[in-house]
Amino acid sequence: MRVKLNKLFYWSILLQILATQGIATFLIFEYLGNWQLKKFIHPLSLLLIIISFIFKAAKRIKITLLDILFFGYFLFLFIVLLFNITNIESLYIVFREVYILFIMIFIFSQIELNKKDWYRILNIILFLLVLNTIFIILTYTLGPEKYMKMITGRYQWGIDPEYNFKISNFYNFWRSPALIGNPASVAYFSVLGYLLMDQNPKFKNKKYVALFPLIFSFVRSAYLVIIVYEFLKFFTKKKNLKKLILILKIGIPVLIFIILFLTKYDIFSMYSLYDRFYLWSNQINVNYNIFYGGAIGKIGGGVRGVGFIDTLDSYWLLMFLSTGFIGVVISSLFVYEKSKKKNKFMFILIAFFLSAFLVNLTQSIVFLVLFPLLFLKIKEDTLKVEN
Repeated sequence: MRVKLNKLFYWSILLQILATQGIATFLIFEYLGNWQLKKFIHPLSLLLIIISFIFKAAKRIKITLLDILFFGYFLFLFIVLLFNITNIESLYIVFREVYILFIMIFIFSQIELNKKDWYRILNIILFLLVLNTIFIILTYTLGPEKYMKMITGRYQWGIDPEYNFKISNFYNFWRSPALIGNPASVAYFSVLGYLLMDQNPKFKNKKYVALFPLIFSFVRSAYLVIIVYEFLKFFTKKKNLKKLILILKIGIPVLIFIILFLTKYDIFSMYSLYDRFYLWSNQINVNYNIFYGGAIGKIGGGVRGVGFIDTLDSYWLLMFLSTGFIGVVISSLFVYEKSKKKNKFMFILIAFFLSAFLVNLTQSIVFLVLFPLLFLKIKEDTLKVEN
């Protein structure tokens, strides 16, 4: 039976979303006898999306001059990468961190999905947000040790060396991995779920479900995304500018009180930021060129286990060292060209532009899966899409 390409594309997206739920897929495949199979979900779904794109949009691909410049320059960097990596696994990891985001944005900006399927995808994201909320509550109810033993059969504070699940604390609060596997990924799944639902009138009121797992992730770079997005959304409306003075009169005293109250819990501690600046200044010992980078494959996840340079904690630093000033400019223009020229969309880009200084976004499968969905074209009708 011939599978419709639009359904293959839809199911591939669902498979990608499933890949973000690291602990859930771990439990499924552990029950089936081999938990390590979960590692293949994301690459498989990525391959299916590329295949469906090739067959579905091959005759309608729009290629701009910037596309040619971007992919030509990054092809040159790929050749440099081949000389820098040590094994195939490193090649895949670096390719995932540097290339996959732009490939997905290019594909999603060219393919349309019917509204019915898009609503199903948003409902699944909503369902997963609810599930992760329940498991965050379970973490606080059981405590971190009992929680991790319940879901994985063992307890390892911090990062589990084999499973790579992470449970930690933010001063007096637990950072739960929920069903995703990492508190930072929980945060970005929540914030991206919130943003995706906010773009659709049918889900505007449902988006608030994402706030609980977001808040209790205690990941401040994700907080920054929501704060910047909502701030720009609110204060770029003329009618709301008049309310600014009243808000400041009431809000500033309330904000000062909240800050003073939370200070005793070290919520506003700047230690981690100072630590980042110190590491950026003293622990990056790779050779690079300011214009074309050249350190691609010598930093980031591809060099796992060699200290600070395997994380960097800054997407823009990763891109600068890997691709240079030229790569940062071209990639930024590429994303802008593919974006939807609407206020809300621009606010999202600004918010992530700022947060990317403080976290390496593309080291998370969650970001690689959900962020490109913002670029997806949604058909206004539900007519059948041609094969």
